[in-house]
Amino acid sequence: MRDLFLLVIILASVPISFMEPFYGVLVWTWIAYFSPHRYAFTYMYNFPVALVIAIPTVAGLFLTKKLNQNIFVRETALLSLLWAWFLITYLNATQVPLFRGHILDAQSELIRVSKILLMTYVMILLVSSHKRLKYVFLVTAFSFIPLVLKAVAFGWRTGGQDRVWGPPDSFLADNNGFALAVNMSLPILFYLAREEKSVILRRVLNIAFACGIITVILTYSRGGLLGLAAVLLLIAFKSRYRVASSVLLVASVFLVLTFAPQKWMKRMDTITGSEEHMDDSAKQRMVAWGTTWNFVKDYPVAGGSFRSLPNVDLFQRYEPEPLPEGYLSTAPHSIYFQTLGEQGFVGLFLYLLLIGCSLISLRSLRRRAPLLSSTIWMVTYTNILEVSLVGFLVSGAFLGLADFDLFFQMIACTIVLKILWRRELALQAAMVPVAVPTLAESGAL
Repeated sequence: MRDLFLLVIILASVPISFMEPFYGVLVWTWIAYFSPHRYAFTYMYNFPVALVIAIPTVAGLFLTKKLNQNIFVRETALLSLLWAWFLITYLNATQVPLFRGHILDAQSELIRVSKILLMTYVMILLVSSHKRLKYVFLVTAFSFIPLVLKAVAFGWRTGGQDRVWGPPDSFLADNNGFALAVNMSLPILFYLAREEKSVILRRVLNIAFACGIITVILTYSRGGLLGLAAVLLLIAFKSRYRVASSVLLVASVFLVLTFAPQKWMKRMDTITGSEEHMDDSAKQRMVAWGTTWNFVKDYPVAGGSFRSLPNVDLFQRYEPEPLPEGYLSTAPHSIYFQTLGEQGFVGLFLYLLLIGCSLISLRSLRRRAPLLSSTIWMVTYTNILEVSLVGFLVSGAFLGLADFDLFFQMIACTIVLKILWRRELALQAAMVPVAVPTLAESGAL
């Protein structure tokens, strides 16, 4: 029954996505995070639902007039350069005999990431208003709400003794990946609730925010816990009630430490990183990071392209010491080391420059949006994006999800905000030239 129900939704969405491609963006967003097909039982489990929606959505671009016209801001250029660099590093890897063991995996990953980036540009083109941007965030929020509610229910039944996981056979199936994704969704839930006029929807978002915090704790992810701390601290710092928020945060930490299962406390104790507390999982990360560094010293410019260090032969060739007994994973376990090993120092520079410029633009927008009454709403979204990116940077330090869909969505939404700001600024300047700051005076975002 689940399979049939999902099939009807997907097939019905195809013509709608073609006639109204923004609807396709929303459905694609839902599929990317909720992974509804992974809750089916038979023929829909491996059905290419994202592709079926993406094709008519992209085709519909040529028929719609509701597009952002000038999408090329600083972050768009950097994103395009990074995508081009992905292709360059892959082509370079095809010429290196040592990389033959993972070149097919690299090709597959390049195709996957390119599909994500294509839909990222589609989103940039189609999210042409405040209303549409809000819908994107609401769909993202409601993609995670069932997941966190389910996780909390599981934690209640098990007394927190077992860790929770993301949708099976998805990008978020791993507990660490799930924790990172929930951390990135928390600012969406929190800030949308602050501006929502519907009492019912506001309560749902607030409940989901609280459940999201509990979910990250229940994943037993140490990187997730550090990311959660960064997200909550930044939210508290941005609040008008900093003292009250800080007291509430401290009280929450006290409650967690008081009632958390001993099993959870023992795992979190390894965050200190001291030799006597470091478990085999933490040692595995240290070996992986050392291996990546040794590898990139031989291939500093372009790295080894996608999926290079999961290549067991390469990993064993460069590992500084053997992995702990019983551990076979050769993944980089960090967005920074992952990007460094796959794209070299050039790719890492472009990646971090894209993130850094996005954060700078968000801060600049937050200062300038109140200059116009028609753009005050942007302040909420700059907070969402900034806190979400910080959560990604902290949690991602311990997890190899550098090419996560939600990360690229946050970059796309930053670009959209800049496009909408510039458009509104130009419109107001044409109507009331004297009362509106010029583009140069507003910082030339």
